[in-house]
Amino acid sequence: MEHIRKLGYRKLMLLIGVIALLMIPLGITNPYFMYVINLILIYILLVLGLDLIVGYTGQVSLGHGAFFGLGAYIAAVFSTNFGISFWLTLPMAIIATGAIGFVIGFIGLKLIEEYLVMATLAFGTIIWLVFLNWTNLTGGPMGIALIPPPPPMNFGIFELSFTQYADYYPLFLFFVIVAIGITKLLINSGFGRACTAIRDDELAAQSMGIPVFRTKVVMFTISAAYCGAAGTLYAHFIHVVSPETFNFTMSVTILTMVMIGGQGSIIGAVLGASLLTVFSEALRAAPELRMLIYGLLIVIMMMFFPRGIMGIIHMFRQRLEKRSLGKRTKGGNDPVDVKKEGLGYE
Repeated sequence: MEHIRKLGYRKLMLLIGVIALLMIPLGITNPYFMYVINLILIYILLVLGLDLIVGYTGQVSLGHGAFFGLGAYIAAVFSTNFGISFWLTLPMAIIATGAIGFVIGFIGLKLIEEYLVMATLAFGTIIWLVFLNWTNLTGGPMGIALIPPPPPMNFGIFELSFTQYADYYPLFLFFVIVAIGITKLLINSGFGRACTAIRDDELAAQSMGIPVFRTKVVMFTISAAYCGAAGTLYAHFIHVVSPETFNFTMSVTILTMVMIGGQGSIIGAVLGASLLTVFSEALRAAPELRMLIYGLLIVIMMMFFPRGIMGIIHMFRQRLEKRSLGKRTKGGNDPVDVKKEGLGYE
C-alpha cells in the first residue's frame, strides 16, 4: 500500500512538473531568456548522448562535438541546397551520424582508455578541418547561413510558426522528453545492464558471456545519433552554422556537463546542461576564461566529487537516512522493522 501511495505521488509530481514546463513560455517575455532555455534543451540532448558512453559504458570520448557538428551541417546543406524540410533532415542527420558513429566506434573502441580519447580527439579535429576547408560544401570559415526554420505546426487551438524563440520551446521539450524516455528504456533493458556491467568490470562482463566489443559499438552508435538529432535542432534554431561552433571546445563543454551533473544519471545530465549553459552564456564576453574554468571544474570534480552534483545529493541523502535510522533505533524500534523501512524508502 505504501509503495502504491508513493507511486501515485510520483505520478502526480511528474504531471505537475510537465505542466510547469509547458507554462514556461507564458511566464517569460524576454526573448533572450527563451533563447537560453532552448539552448539548454539542445545541450540536454547532447549530454544524454555522451552520458550513454561515459556514464553507462565507461568510455570517454572527445569527439562528440564533431557528431553535433555533422548533424548540424547535414541539416544545413540539405535544407539550403535542396529545400528539404526539417522533418526529413532530422531523420537523415540521425541516420548519417549514427552510421558514422558506428564506423568510428568499430575502429576506436578496439583501443583502451587514453588511446580511445586520443582517437576520438583526432576524429573531432579532422571533422572540424573538413568544416573549415571544404568551402564548396560547408561554406568554409563563413559557414552556412539562412537555414530555414521548421515548417509551421497547426494544432487547432494554437499554431507554432517558429518566428520567435518561444515557438521552438514545445518542439525541443518534446524531443528531450522522448530522449529521456529512450534513455530510461535503454538503461533498464538487458542491453543497458550489459553496458553497466562493462563499465564496472569489463573482464568480468566478458567472462559472463557479454559481447563487450559489440555492446560498446552499439551504444556508441546510439550516442552519436543523439548528437545528430541535437545538431539538426541547433541548425534550424540558430539558422546559421560555422566551424568555430563545433571545435574541440564543444567536445570539452559537453564532457564537462556530464562530469558536473554526474555520470550515469538522467537528472545529472539535465542539471549539468542547465548550469553549464547558463555559465557559458555569462562568460560569453570572455571566451578565453571559459576553457580555463572548465578545466578547473573537471579537475575539482574528479578529485573531490567524482560522481558530480548527483553524487553530492546522494551523499547528503544517505547521511539524512542514517541519522533518521539512528533516531528510530534509539527510540526503541525493532532493528528488523527499521531495516525494512529503510529499504522501502529507497
